[in-house]
Amino acid sequence: MLSRRLFLSSIAGLVATGASAVAAGATPLMGLDPLGFKLSRDLTALGDDPLAPAVRARRIDWLQQNTAEVDSLDFDDDEFADLEAFGKAVGDARIVMLGEQTHGDGTTFRAKARLIRYLHEEKGFDVLAFESGLYDMRKVWERIRAGEDARRAARSGMFWMWSRSRQVQPLIDYVAKRADRRRPLQLTGFDCQITGRASGDHLMYDLTQFLSGHGIDTSSITEWPRFRSVLNRVLANHSRSSKVSMEERDLLHATIDAVRGRMGGIDGADAAFWRQMLKSLRVQVQLFFQVEEGTIADSNLRDEAMADNLTWLAREAYPQRKVIVWAANLHVMRNSQLLDADLGLITMGHRIAQAFGEEAYAVAFTSHEGQRGWVGREPTPVAPAHPDSLEELWAATRHDEAFLDLRHIPASGDWLRESMKGYPAGEQLTPADWSEMFDAVMFLRKMRPATSA
Repeated sequence: MLSRRLFLSSIAGLVATGASAVAAGATPLMGLDPLGFKLSRDLTALGDDPLAPAVRARRIDWLQQNTAEVDSLDFDDDEFADLEAFGKAVGDARIVMLGEQTHGDGTTFRAKARLIRYLHEEKGFDVLAFESGLYDMRKVWERIRAGEDARRAARSGMFWMWSRSRQVQPLIDYVAKRADRRRPLQLTGFDCQITGRASGDHLMYDLTQFLSGHGIDTSSITEWPRFRSVLNRVLANHSRSSKVSMEERDLLHATIDAVRGRMGGIDGADAAFWRQMLKSLRVQVQLFFQVEEGTIADSNLRDEAMADNLTWLAREAYPQRKVIVWAANLHVMRNSQLLDADLGLITMGHRIAQAFGEEAYAVAFTSHEGQRGWVGREPTPVAPAHPDSLEELWAATRHDEAFLDLRHIPASGDWLRESMKGYPAGEQLTPADWSEMFDAVMFLRKMRPATSA
């Protein structure tokens, strides 16, 4: 089982890393590697009861025979025959969530980009929701639709580890080329966080313009000028290092609540967006002022807000459309209580699975070897996989990239419904019944670091 101590210490270390990057102007508060965590794959904590050689051989043979080889990760390869098994598995789902072990996995970025093109061109998906700010990604899409350079627009609001990754640029260019067509691939975000300068540059102005356009006099809202001043500081810095008091936090919360109340009777898509945006912003303000960073409560609060935003997007903003989600494995995973009954982790994916049932389809990505590396950082080796892990068994096949549907496991694959060691939850070795946590796994033999565009 994943220990609470290891989980929390892993988050704390990543928060410290993120905080240092924020101070250098590199990243917002919580653009952190997911549970993908720990760069050390601790083999001793779990004990070691090796598989019998005959059992191991049968499982390797089963994976060889029953998983679908993916022939290409090249975004420009539009011969999609190798993705037919993936498309069949997705079926009638209208939310497909694509995870990643680490935010420094360039191989997975390439794989996800090609799957997204396939889902758009062959399966009717036309909304792409990134694990990036709800408001920030709205501005990214507005700028792209207005004809601005798409790569520059993406960097204003999409989390930097994707917007600045060379492996994601073909997808951004694809979105731009189709932005003015009859059925574009529309960008949006579902994170409660502020993930780019778009919020600091535009949010306060856009909100004020919306309110005045609907007859809401901001001068009648208690302490509006001070609210604007404090919020602008938060939007401009988006880190907990800013000097903002708890009294100012209460001011932000009270004013956000007051403004949402004034919007209650306004109809239309813009009003619905701003109500949801302010609800989401209220959570980010709470995260901003948490006394202790890197806790399960932090993680749950953010995942709950992300699930609420994604649910709003799927049910209210785009109720008749199919949505692709780009996020971390940890966030799209469900049933985290099966990892550790005492952990108390409740992920976005768990809430989405409860809300949408089989309409939501979650895919974990996992690798066997190689290097990880966030954009602009030195790559580090992926530690050796455990001998009996899912990844080690898969690596013993001839597959380099392959897809496995866990929702409909072929005959003789019941062993996949048992607890087995693996890394789909992230980079920490974890025993789990993976069919209870994801609908599918994409195996990519070699992880390569994300590189700068």
